Amino acid sequence: MKKITVREIMKLSPCYTKEQVKDLIGSRKTPLEILDLEISKSDKFWLLLRSDYISERNLHLLACDFAQEVVYLKPDIRVQAAIDAKRLWIDGKITDEELKKAAEDVAYAASWAAARAASWAAYTAAAAWAAYAAARGAAGAADVETKQIEMVKKVFIDMEEIK
Repeated sequence: MKKITVREIMKLSPCYTKEQVKDLIGSRKTPLEILDLEISKSDKFWLLLRSDYISERNLHLLACDFAQEVVYLKPDIRVQAAIDAKRLWIDGKITDEELKKAAEDVAYAASWAAARAASWAAYTAAAAWAAYAAARGAAGAADVETKQIEMVKKVFIDMEEIK
């Protein structure tokens, strides 16, 4: 598995100083090691939910998975429809316009976490942003952070097994 260096992280303009990054990762760490660090989930995802490390397809799928994890909080057929539409779009079965329509339908209900996560997961064509926004939108639910970390770990493990 590719190791991420201090230099790579500093090129991304993190909120940490170079010395703090060195203290956290030494000379380099794998994505799985970074996921186990004692830093916020938000910081971990800021770094790792990028197409440099995860394919665009897998980032979009993660966005759907993150949204799906909190849809039960306030069931609404528009939310599930947006997640389903995103999955169809990922597989090339619907157009960008059809995806946008599904996202707009759920955006009206976006005052709660599940809708917000589903809306961003569906609406955003930029894979990294979709995954990151869905993760943040879903963050308020109990045990979601741990599940999200495990989902991202699984993506990295699966990528390694495919090699």
